[in-house]
Amino acid sequence: MTNAAPMIGPARRRYSGQISRPERWATYRPQRGDVIVCTPSKSGTTWTQTILAMLLHRGPDLPMKIPVLSPWIDADLGIPESEVSAALDAQAGRRVVKTHTPLDGFPVWDGVTVVTVYRHPLDVFFSLRKHYANMTIARDGDPMLGTVRDSLRSFLLGRLDREDYSSKTLESVATHYVQTLETDRTPRPEMLHYSDMTADSRNAVVRLAKIAQIDADDALIDTIVEATSFASMKAKAADFVPAGGTGFFRSDGHFFDSGQSQKWLGQLDEKDLDLFDQRLAELIPDAGARGWLQHGSPARSVT
Repeated sequence: MTNAAPMIGPARRRYSGQISRPERWATYRPQRGDVIVCTPSKSGTTWTQTILAMLLHRGPDLPMKIPVLSPWIDADLGIPESEVSAALDAQAGRRVVKTHTPLDGFPVWDGVTVVTVYRHPLDVFFSLRKHYANMTIARDGDPMLGTVRDSLRSFLLGRLDREDYSSKTLESVATHYVQTLETDRTPRPEMLHYSDMTADSRNAVVRLAKIAQIDADDALIDTIVEATSFASMKAKAADFVPAGGTGFFRSDGHFFDSGQSQKWLGQLDEKDLDLFDQRLAELIPDAGARGWLQHGSPARSVT
């Protein structure tokens, strides 16, 4: 590989779990120009990957389905590591891969861009509930499958477990975010917010093109905006969903729930919201950083 990206810093922590397999990073032989999409679960990951893949391939006619073209690199979804590696190595140009692991959980490579995306943690919570109900491997007794009140308390008060890592606790989501804020990676990862992206999807495509240094004219931008709309992606869910068509999910279409924000309205009372505010302040003391994680623009103000 003539364009190999050398490692300039190893992972500092190990995150593993039911799906997360850090050893699978060995399947990835990075090249300069590659992009890693790094987010907590249910924060716009698949959407962001798809936009970037279409930008790199100059339109929506992709050579492979997104889970093959842009794999969840450190996840065991029943797909052999050799297949993941072969699909990546077969791509002649720049690649996009994804991870839900915080920045300190995978190496730094020279010439590889990292894009992070965040979403209001309560929207993550409600999306996760439907996500786990749709998974065929969901564990009996999983807190996400309980009542809203019981699930919420588990989400808010549960601890981050690096040996059983997922985004199923507020601490996990907050830790992912704080690792990005405090990282010393050079260059710094780019940070996008889901609410900003959905408020102006065209600007989201334009910004991702600039981040990835892809020259995209108006026609290409408009085509990708249409091809990556919520309705378009939901209609072709098996082309985009991780492990789509394999039975990993009860319904590939249900992977795309609603794409909306403020899912908690009418479902949580003042006491629930007070507990959320209190716990988030414990995990992220800086008010500006908390505000950006929840609402996006205006740009965060971090001391």
